Amino acid sequence: MLSGGGEMAARIAAHDWSSTPLGPIGSWPTSLKVAVGICLQSSFPTAVYWGDDLRLIYNDAWAPILAERHPWALGRLGAEVWSDIWDVVGPQLQGVVGGSKGFVAYDQMLQMRRQGVVEDTHWNYSFTPILGDDGRVSGVFNQGHETTDRVLHVRSQDFLIQIGDLLRAATERGRPPTEVLETTVAALGGYFGASRCGYCEIEDGRICLVHAEWRRDDGVVSVRPGRHDLTDYGGAMAMATAAGEVIVRNDLDADPDLSAEERARFSDIGVAANLVVPIAREGRAFALVFVHADRPRRWRSREIATFRDAVDRMSLAYERALATHRMEQSERRFAALFSQTAVGFAEIDLDGRVLRVNDSMRRLLGRGDDVQGVPMEQLLHPVDREKWRRLLAQNGRDGESFGIEKRYLRPDGSEVWAVSTVTRLMGEGGSPGEFFVVAIDVSERREAERLRGLLVAELNHRVRNNIVTVQSLVRHSRMNAVTPQEFETALDARLVALARAHDLLMRETWTAASLGELVVDTLAPYAAGSVGRVGSQGPTILLAPTAAVTLNMALHELATNAAKFGALSNEEGRVVVSWSVKQSAIDLVWRESGGPIVAPPQRRGFGRRLIERGATQELGGSVTLSFAPSGVTCAFRIPLSHKVMAP
Repeated sequence: MLSGGGEMAARIAAHDWSSTPLGPIGSWPTSLKVAVGICLQSSFPTAVYWGDDLRLIYNDAWAPILAERHPWALGRLGAEVWSDIWDVVGPQLQGVVGGSKGFVAYDQMLQMRRQGVVEDTHWNYSFTPILGDDGRVSGVFNQGHETTDRVLHVRSQDFLIQIGDLLRAATERGRPPTEVLETTVAALGGYFGASRCGYCEIEDGRICLVHAEWRRDDGVVSVRPGRHDLTDYGGAMAMATAAGEVIVRNDLDADPDLSAEERARFSDIGVAANLVVPIAREGRAFALVFVHADRPRRWRSREIATFRDAVDRMSLAYERALATHRMEQSERRFAALFSQTAVGFAEIDLDGRVLRVNDSMRRLLGRGDDVQGVPMEQLLHPVDREKWRRLLAQNGRDGESFGIEKRYLRPDGSEVWAVSTVTRLMGEGGSPGEFFVVAIDVSERREAERLRGLLVAELNHRVRNNIVTVQSLVRHSRMNAVTPQEFETALDARLVALARAHDLLMRETWTAASLGELVVDTLAPYAAGSVGRVGSQGPTILLAPTAAVTLNMALHELATNAAKFGALSNEEGRVVVSWSVKQSAIDLVWRESGGPIVAPPQRRGFGRRLIERGATQELGGSVTLSFAPSGVTCAFRIPLSHKVMAP
């Protein structure tokens, strides 16, 4: 029965069964032995509940389901092991024992206590009756697995679709922009089963003003209106918010980063766990969205991702709603101005010649009184004339007004975009009269649309490049890491290095970064508190964004290696980075000295491959690594190009 049953077979063999109603293993009925043997040999999570009190026996694959209750649960009563969910599974098990028929559940929600926190979980499982030697049901055979991740994924997708529909409705013309905020926080509060959810804007980096709030309708206190100082709820919270970092707290009362006073402030407003996502513009958090729970809970990674996605969508919709609101206000003002003839208008005869214009139209056309008598067609850009003739002829036939967006040509040759509405006036006796033209200058809007197109194209390009870079860092950091902690540490360091390069490029508005500044920023963490520990020298060199990121990552790998094994691993070591321009190329040298004796590496790690690939593939150059006993030297030779420039 126990042979080949893994860890649990050994635990079952060592357990004192004589102290339980099951008695010593040798006295077990054949039906129990057969059931336990099948359980232990199964690779699927399997358990056996036996006897009137449903004692628990399980296999290795089932142990993770118990989490911290393993191995304590072996041989104990099912009601004791699953006290937190017995109100659900107890009747199901008893029904199988009493009714001799199996039971199956799909995506059953069970509120389980894990690591001290009660959370919603979902499971597929079955209960099958086991007949004893006397032919009666003596136990239950249980198999199952957790489906929480899949359920949350489906729920997340459905929720995001719902959010999209709600936001589309909230951004319809005529609706106040705040409806976007109120709609989103209400949906988020319901999705998370939260006690409170809200949106607030940040002033001076720390003062939070709540603009939208949803509360569960069972007496949850309001935090709106009012001004809240983020530092009152933990300095780490204020710092993380300012840095645009997501704040995840599962149990505020047990959070070691909070003082007793800070925990009390959360308790005063009924918050036991919270999730906060800042919203940043130009690298600075200007708002945040929060979700509060009135009991400890474990925020799952999928929930956090869904929260961030919903907040991103809300932020974009809110910006659109604000823009639409501003546009609607502008249109109302424009209508008032139009009634006072502040827009351009002109009358033209049936032959299309200008009869008269107002001052606004003269300014639009860049002309004086000499415009009278000129065919309107001649005032248009040649490309727009055919369309003008066609629409004017159509109006002459059916009398229907029409609108046209066209370019006027000024005497100096410049173009003016205008949206015009053309209406046929009626003469005496209802006969067709002149045409009346109302023209609005939309040149700025056209220019804004052009610039927006350029910005969207540029944003798409940069996002794709960043995603490819991060994917590569994750993949190779995972491949080269021995432990999860090593993977996390290496990936964090590389992402920080990538962010540092982006910060430098942001300071230069993504045009060109200084090589000197890049070197100083990269080595700054290692230079702190030690004069002369790191040094750099060389002429001014400008780097395009791709070159800046590539060199930053290479220097980061060299610095990390030096801090672990090289010149930066002791007190006496020193690193000097120097560069010069020779024969249309940059010679950049990393040189270590004063560190431990260097031994050549036994294998080529990801860091070395990253350095070599960056130098050759991204920069079109070459790199030579030397592992002399006195210190590592890395020499780059990079040709001057549009990526690497000497002023």
